[in-house]
Amino acid sequence: MARRISTGKYLKANQLTEEGTVHEVLSCEEETIQSQTGGDETKWVLYVSGDLKPLILNATNINRLVAAFSTDDVEERVGQKIVLFNDPSISYAGTVTGGCRVRAVKATKRASKRVKA
Repeated sequence: MARRISTGKYLKANQLTEEGTVHEVLSCEEETIQSQTGGDETKWVLYVSGDLKPLILNATNINRLVAAFSTDDVEERVGQKIVLFNDPSISYAGTVTGGCRVRAVKATKRASKRVKA
């Protein structure tokens, strides 16, 4: 799936690919945003490297970040690498809509050198 340009202040799923891209966490801030019902609510917002807009974090993505970094300390996420991707299986209000997801960067196997005695 190709990335598309989207208006608005925050990241949308259609701006991501299903494969995802690696980004460095720049910051994670509590911000007051306008809810879908028109009122204000406080949400965590994730800022990452690259040309992506900030991502409003839902409970699932917060839990995925905590699991990926083994901490719920926001400051410890800064500088860490994550993958942002579009998960097409996400449903909202009974309709499959797709959505933004985060995951840890998969560890790569390092070639081990055997020392001969």
